[in-house]
Amino acid sequence: MKKILLSLCMGVVLFTSCNSDDDEPQIIDVPVSEGAYVIGSGNMSASINGNLTYYDYTSFTATQNAFEKANGQSLGLTANDAIRYGSKFYIVVDNEHTVFVTDANTLRVIRAINTTELLGEADGAHPRCITAYENNIYVSTYGGYVAAIDTVNFNLTKKYKAGSYPEGIIVSNGYLFVANSDYGNGNASISQINLTSGQDSPIVNTNIRNPQQLALAGNDLYYLDYGQYGPAPTYAQEHAGVYCISGTAVNLVIPDATGWGCGGTKIFTYNSPYGSNQTTYSVYDLSNHSLSNFNPEGIDSPAAIAVDPVSGDVFIASYHLTTSDWGTWADYYSPGYVNVYDNSVSTKKDNFDCGVGPTRIVFNISTSKVEY
Repeated sequence: MKKILLSLCMGVVLFTSCNSDDDEPQIIDVPVSEGAYVIGSGNMSASINGNLTYYDYTSFTATQNAFEKANGQSLGLTANDAIRYGSKFYIVVDNEHTVFVTDANTLRVIRAINTTELLGEADGAHPRCITAYENNIYVSTYGGYVAAIDTVNFNLTKKYKAGSYPEGIIVSNGYLFVANSDYGNGNASISQINLTSGQDSPIVNTNIRNPQQLALAGNDLYYLDYGQYGPAPTYAQEHAGVYCISGTAVNLVIPDATGWGCGGTKIFTYNSPYGSNQTTYSVYDLSNHSLSNFNPEGIDSPAAIAVDPVSGDVFIASYHLTTSDWGTWADYYSPGYVNVYDNSVSTKKDNFDCGVGPTRIVFNISTSKVEY
């Protein structure tokens, strides 16, 4: 008799089989999703600090200002990204030039890593995005570098030179990929850096204009690109979408996308471009390369989207709307909210409030020992 274990974690489907019922039982680590962290950037122009909301799957309740309650201090200006890795939760705060290392369960600060002290004042300025790989966290900075930092002593393992204004990063099979946005000025690229040698073989293409986030599916690299902004007075956002790098080809697979969430075999996107009050939603299925639209219930102005890698549930954060003499706009100065949907985005399962400027949704994934 054949046993098949299906485990969905970080977009990877793992199949394990054995040949007989008489085989010795095996113990494996199975991912368990315990909750969701919502990182709020705040609002720098209004001196509103960043924030962290934690949504607990056991009680289905959300704790506002969870970092501040745990530590008696604010995150500071422009919290930007976060990741759970092992027993720790890391929060990147751009304008504080800081990565907070916290206990994933209590959110109490273990260490505050100052990236300008770690990399130098220029090279470490404005940390942006974070990923993890083989006992190191990797943090991109607007100084044009990515820092590899060990997760035990929090020392600098290695410093990698990337391109201009790097944003999203991922690591796979000994290579570091970096979305070099160039702040939308027209000289963007995607770095492909050998982790051992540090050599960068950048990918440059006319379809790479302002890359922000990266994802891998097999041998293909997908990226969310913000495109470019047109002339005054509207400064309309153009060419934003999701692109696929396959071999030497760079092709648009999801036109009109300004935000994405990846999970399993699907990429969910919303398009809420600068200069427009219209929002559309799409989902791309990697298994058959099909593209379709969806219309989530109860979203005013989307700010972030993410897919729980274990349950497949789709989380969409939104601003509330405000009305002024100039019309109706997203309220960037007040707390937002998050709706939770099933994987088809046809059923809203829950909703909860979050802080000002929701910018990233990260899941609290641990592992559990299972015998099979």
